[in-house]
Amino acid sequence: MRVFSIVTRLFLIAVYRTIGNTVRIVDNPIREVRKYHRQGRRVIFALWHEYSVVGIFWYRHRHGSALVANSWKGDVLGNVLRHFGTQDFRARDEKRPLNKAQGILGFVKYLRDGHDGSITVDGPFGPARRGKPGILQIAAKTGHLIVPVGAYFSHSLKVRGRWDDYRIPIPFGRLHIVLGDPIEVPSDYRSREKELLEQLDSATNEAEIRAKRAAKTYRKRRRL
Repeated sequence: MRVFSIVTRLFLIAVYRTIGNTVRIVDNPIREVRKYHRQGRRVIFALWHEYSVVGIFWYRHRHGSALVANSWKGDVLGNVLRHFGTQDFRARDEKRPLNKAQGILGFVKYLRDGHDGSITVDGPFGPARRGKPGILQIAAKTGHLIVPVGAYFSHSLKVRGRWDDYRIPIPFGRLHIVLGDPIEVPSDYRSREKELLEQLDSATNEAEIRAKRAAKTYRKRRRL
């Protein structure tokens, strides 16, 4: 298993490095992120699991962080994230709940130290496109803004048979990224948990729609 994990990790690093060096980001919202930083705010990027590859190469080497599953797959992904300058923390282990708590506490501490984070709203196990309350809890504890992320690849492969229809961008394609309006989670959010999750799901879907719309507009401009 260890040899397999190492080989998988090296393969994924090569794949994501190729993607990062060849996929062109047409709509890069990094200026919007910097605006939040100038205001003294840090953010938690919220995106659907099928687009989780976006955070690996778009926000690389910016001292970001992410929650990953506490499994051998999480070990592989964690090594890939660290290779690209993103700190990983383990999100879940049903057999070892203490490890789960330690992972989330470490993630919260890292965010409070002045870093951004990334969470797949519906991950790591689904069901797809249905937000989980964990992101609300972490945002409330850290004071970070939740920023929905929408993405669209001009060319990508959809991994069939997975719960999330995971997308892998094809090299030399284009990526459009759109950030939705930030969501501030109050400390007493639990009384509004359902409402906030519905707001987050809607905002993340809307950001994706806007990313697709931006790609369509870009293609029309190119034809003129």
